[in-house]
Amino acid sequence: MEFTLFRGLIQLNYQSVAISIILLVFICTNKTFPRNVLMYFFVACILALLLTFADNVRYLSSQLPAPTSARYWSSAVGYALRPITIFLIFEVSGRNQKRPSAWYWIPIFFNTAISFLSIPTGIMFFFTDDNMLGHGPLGYLCHFTTLAYAVLIINNSLKIYKSNKMETVVIAVIIVFASAAAVLEHFFLFSIILAQTITIGIVFYFLFLNVQVHKRDTLTNLLNRRCFYLDLRRFLNRKIIVLSMDLNDLKRWNDNYGHAAGDTAIKTCVDFMLTTFPKARLYRTGGDEFMAIFLNFTKEQILTLVRQFHAKLEPTPYRVACGVAEFIPGDDIEKIISQSDREMYKNKKALKSVEFEQMK
Repeated sequence: MEFTLFRGLIQLNYQSVAISIILLVFICTNKTFPRNVLMYFFVACILALLLTFADNVRYLSSQLPAPTSARYWSSAVGYALRPITIFLIFEVSGRNQKRPSAWYWIPIFFNTAISFLSIPTGIMFFFTDDNMLGHGPLGYLCHFTTLAYAVLIINNSLKIYKSNKMETVVIAVIIVFASAAAVLEHFFLFSIILAQTITIGIVFYFLFLNVQVHKRDTLTNLLNRRCFYLDLRRFLNRKIIVLSMDLNDLKRWNDNYGHAAGDTAIKTCVDFMLTTFPKARLYRTGGDEFMAIFLNFTKEQILTLVRQFHAKLEPTPYRVACGVAEFIPGDDIEKIISQSDREMYKNKKALKSVEFEQMK
């Protein structure tokens, strides 16, 4: 069969369009995420499809001997949509942080306005009589706006690095490939690959987060109880240190001050865990129960870290009882966990005795 440009574009775009539509169906039937996160992914997917369509029209119209209205409008749409799709990924990456300021929307509106004003004015882009692309005084506004949002995404990912290193890695990979696609399009005149890269990035980021929902605790973003026992089985042939932790009097916080105060107590203590035990694998195994697994540490080193942890909590109203046990290959892991729990309960009694003495 004779190869045509239209046939080539279908072959080039079919997979990414199909992936986007399948993801849209999945989003509409998925109730795992909060509504705002689903909305960000849904809109990002729609915009990625529109961007793919606009880039295809722009590429086809660039093959003509003279510029057409389709060339102008598809270019304006493409320049407008690129930063918006990246911005939506930025919103998702900061979903567990303080809500971004409305000021973050201003570059999007400005870039969109300039993109469409370029059709009559050429302020961002224009085309010569022989259909060659030229850049106006604001020709790189879209690139700088997109870059700024990419930097903000990386900043968000670094904030969650302590609690979820893999999300930081996934975001970094998406940004690297999207940046490479942008460079290839701008400097080497490739077409459509950035839209496809953004589409694939959106899909795999959604799938990654969907997996994380079943691995991590919603409140703290720590790994859950199931992951703790799966990891224990992985490390049965290695020497490890197991640390049991229990937040004292969580019920009192919930009963006297409300569950919001209890959540604050949990999150505050987890923040101190993350800073004191940065190389540990941390898990929330119950309402006020936490576990940690340490590789390549001695029991004495962990006991020193536990003392530092207690010292950091001293200025706060919260106390966390800790118990440490060492596992050597061949030991009964359940007995090691029970031993760490016994040590933790001893520490809990000791902490309560100190509180009682201070109250006298």
